[in-house]
Amino acid sequence: MGKNVLLVDDFSTMRKIIGRSLRQAGIDFDNIFEAGDGLEALEVLENENVDLVLSDINLPNMDGISFLR
Repeated sequence: MGKNVLLVDDFSTMRKIIGRSLRQAGIDFDNIFEAGDGLEALEVLENENVDLVLSDINLPNMDGISFLR
């Protein structure tokens, strides 16, 4: 059974590259959610079950370290 992953990066291109890399690696994810900063990521987590978070550290509004705390 696949898992859900959340990609957090302020550059949409980077989120797409990482998502594509995960799929090409054959990792089985049901859903790949995306967020542009820590605040958006928290909104995703309020509404979705996420098994893995891959986050940039340097983000606007709420940085990656603050988000993960």
